[in-house]
Amino acid sequence: MYYTGNPRDSKSPEIYQAIDDLAKLSAECVQLRTPTTSCEKLMLSDHTLYLSWDYNTEKNISRLNGFAKVGKKQLFLYDSDMQTYEGEVLCLLDFYVHYDIQGKEGGKSLIDCVLQNEHIEPYQLALDNPSVSLLGFLSQQYGLTKPVWQNTNFVVFEDFFKSIGINGTVERPPEGWGRPQTPRRIGDGTTETRWLQHAISGHASKSHAMNATAELDHSAEGSQANRSHQAKTRKAHNLSSTPLW
Repeated sequence: MYYTGNPRDSKSPEIYQAIDDLAKLSAECVQLRTPTTSCEKLMLSDHTLYLSWDYNTEKNISRLNGFAKVGKKQLFLYDSDMQTYEGEVLCLLDFYVHYDIQGKEGGKSLIDCVLQNEHIEPYQLALDNPSVSLLGFLSQQYGLTKPVWQNTNFVVFEDFFKSIGINGTVERPPEGWGRPQTPRRIGDGTTETRWLQHAISGHASKSHAMNATAELDHSAEGSQANRSHQAKTRKAHNLSSTPLW
């Protein structure tokens, strides 16, 4: 069973406590001192919380199994060719499935619910500082094997850039998208800002050169190595970048 919405719509303190308890477990899994999700924070935001739970009819008890928190963020993105993009992207901000149901398709069912309700494909989600486990899960379940790490610790996938329409000739960008306020020079060349039309499944990209993507190794060591390599690449680009003014 799934619930979609904001905790402010519910008046049950038991639900509040269950969500906060599960959020603490999520924080512990990624070694955070404080949870990124809480009912108090959710009530002050426009984020959407998806809950998965089981209901025991004999005992008249509901058990919360997991949650996924999503919200739209204005992101400045680089693809693997260091081309720049800026726009509003739906982000997976927090995700956790209780260890009792991990490996039982509970996580996939929850993500499928998010995708269905948000009317998007898996590769259209941006991830906020995902764990190695989450990247491995998305690789195994959805074939997302080429994460592209951003300077902000968000992750998008190569297929995200392949699916978007690029239109740099129109006077006005598509709704939700805009040019960066401060153009920057990367190395000896200036980055090109592109408008992003809303991603459409199967829409071929006009840019096919994706030479610097990271192949995801399913092992923890391989994933960490990929992340370290991309971090070094981003740092090198940053050190060679100077504002145009």
